[in-house]
Amino acid sequence: MNNIKSLFAFDRSQQRGIFILLLFIILVVAGLYYIRTLPPDPLVLDNVSSYQHRVDSLKRIQQSRRDTIYPFNPNYITDYRGYKLGLSVEEIDRLHRFRESGKWVNSKKDFQKVTQVSDQWLDSISPYFKFPEWVTNPKKNTYKTFVPYKDRKVVAANINLASQDQLKKVYGIGPALSGRIIKERDRLKGFIDISQVRGVYGLTDSTMVQLKKHFYVTAPVGFKKIALNTATDEQLLAIPYFDDYLVDKLMEQRTLRDGFKSWDKVMLTSRFPQEKLALIQLYLTLD
Repeated sequence: MNNIKSLFAFDRSQQRGIFILLLFIILVVAGLYYIRTLPPDPLVLDNVSSYQHRVDSLKRIQQSRRDTIYPFNPNYITDYRGYKLGLSVEEIDRLHRFRESGKWVNSKKDFQKVTQVSDQWLDSISPYFKFPEWVTNPKKNTYKTFVPYKDRKVVAANINLASQDQLKKVYGIGPALSGRIIKERDRLKGFIDISQVRGVYGLTDSTMVQLKKHFYVTAPVGFKKIALNTATDEQLLAIPYFDDYLVDKLMEQRTLRDGFKSWDKVMLTSRFPQEKLALIQLYLTLD
């Protein structure tokens, strides 16, 4: 108890200090309260003409925007848009019924015919009509009508004289395939039968059918089949499907058999390309 009392035991100088502190706090609080209760100073504008000018300018801009009509497609006039443009409910309904039928308004005359608007309204609003470019400036079709390949008129040509561009006109033949056809033609020194073209890599049966419609084969001038039983080595080597080894074996078998009597005997020759027999027969004869 004595300890608690000692906390409130102040000498005369301390009591004086506490009194001054409390008095200062009271004065500060009273001053703040007084300041808050003072009325605010009135706003005084020396010159408001510049501000008024800006306000008036903004009002004019807003009014001009409200009255401006921008170009629009009359096919898409909504109820609200029609009301703003001065159309009656009946006129708007006529337009909507016409559009619901899948039809389009393509001129101001069409619009008046559909909606039955007055001439005065049409003259004032129609300058803002904006129709699609293909309606206002129709262009003639400059493209050629597509004709299916099967219906196109074909003038057949000699494939031994055909250029790469001519070959590419055949459906299914592109730059690569046409190049391989010409390369094979050069290797054979000219086709002597259309069946030789079928051996070109990448040429399908369906493309071959189209190729036969566009081209035919004429054997090179002076071409004549070679008699296998009397041909020399040089003559046999001129055949595109023969090589040195095969020619030597053919000459050997021809001597042993005293001449070939049938193609079955010819095919018994070592390394004879039996799958190319039909093509080889284009160049050789047993007679």
